[in-house]
Amino acid sequence: MFRSIRNIVILVLSAFLGMTSCSDDPVFITDSSATLDLRQDTVFFDTVFTSLTPRIPRSVNKQIVVVNPHDKPIMTDFRLAGGTSSPYRINVDGEIGPEVNGVEILARDSVFVFVEISADPNNDPEALPLIVRDSIVLTTNGNTQQVQLVAWGQDAHYFLRDTVCNEVFADKEKPYVVYGYLYVPENCNLTIREGVQLHFAPGAWLYVEGSLSILGTKDEPVKFEGDRLQPAFEETAGQWGGIWLDYLSSNNRIRYAEIKNGTVGIFCDSSSTLNVNGPPNVLVENTMVRNMTFDGLSGKTAHIRARNSIFANCGRYTFLGLWGGIYDLKHCNFVTYNYEFARRDPTFVLNNARFNEFGGLEELYGITYNVQNCIVEGSLDEEMGFGIIGRDDTVVFPPGIDTTLDYNLIRTEMNLNKGGQSNVFNQNPEFVDFRKHDYHIPNSSPAKDIGTDVGINIDFENNARDSEPDAGAFEVQ
Repeated sequence: MFRSIRNIVILVLSAFLGMTSCSDDPVFITDSSATLDLRQDTVFFDTVFTSLTPRIPRSVNKQIVVVNPHDKPIMTDFRLAGGTSSPYRINVDGEIGPEVNGVEILARDSVFVFVEISADPNNDPEALPLIVRDSIVLTTNGNTQQVQLVAWGQDAHYFLRDTVCNEVFADKEKPYVVYGYLYVPENCNLTIREGVQLHFAPGAWLYVEGSLSILGTKDEPVKFEGDRLQPAFEETAGQWGGIWLDYLSSNNRIRYAEIKNGTVGIFCDSSSTLNVNGPPNVLVENTMVRNMTFDGLSGKTAHIRARNSIFANCGRYTFLGLWGGIYDLKHCNFVTYNYEFARRDPTFVLNNARFNEFGGLEELYGITYNVQNCIVEGSLDEEMGFGIIGRDDTVVFPPGIDTTLDYNLIRTEMNLNKGGQSNVFNQNPEFVDFRKHDYHIPNSSPAKDIGTDVGINIDFENNARDSEPDAGAFEVQ
């Protein structure tokens, strides 16, 4: 009897101990596909380091909620991608570090991650980037997720996916910095005065449905570029989006600007009304657009006018006139060599036809173009492209299309001289140093004196043109 009671007690104790052991050792999810719910993918700080007290770094704190949506507990590691050199710090469930490992999150529960950023008092504020970035990396069973961290690093005008209407940017001392986009709605305008500098974060665009007036001068051009200020990024393409002029946009003027290192320099979307004698969607004057991963200047059924401007070093086209339109281009350079991009397409393309995926013609568009006193040059044997229905190998255009292509220096394998036109083909323009974007030409250049008087009396640098103007944006002095 005693032996039976003893056995029952042992069994009960064993079961109790087993239950206790299970409660102390929960079963964690080990599936590599299991992810956590992040209530935000980006955390923004409005910290401006230059405004912080140098002796006492002031910290700004934010919090992130990380949720375990599963029916079992899960274990996660947290770390700052920038490690110990990051200006950010994290606190996960009371543990501080650039790295906090083995954090347990119960089933259907959450943890708070506190993020802090502060200025280094020994750091020169002028050496700080415009935008200070890092990320929190969460690793769960080998699966990684990230939360981006973004803070303003210098004293500047910052725009975070903002809208502006009837505003003037005129501050030459503090740059204007765009994260996400800067939007100008219909019936609104944005004016940018001489000497203003605009910097764009990766993927950021200036998107215009109203009108844009960029009013630089020769000595104080308006500058558009990415937000990376290090010398290594000074001439690196693809750092931001570009300037997008919507089909609703009109009366845009870009004068004395430097637009570089983006995806597309200036894109002009379709215009609902095209009038050869009317104002263009955009007038580009004395402007340089360079280092674009795709296009320098492009339009889709648009009306574009360009004067004394340079479009150079683009991964796809320096100029694209897509699906017809009106294009008036005089004293411009369209130049790309293959020292940075592996190119196969010509740098200058006009097109008036839209095809389906099987190559069948879907629609024809009217096209008018006037290209005079320009240089079209590059490292390919063929730098001109025509997707214009009705032409043959000698470029005989269909009736009704008004075209002028004359007094240009062009690299092409086509015969583009017809009806007395006077283009010069396949001659080296002898640019001073195209790798340094110096497109001046010497007295010996074949572009010298081949132009005609088109009423443009000054060149890119406001130098006077003579009675026999040179092709391109620069007049030999």
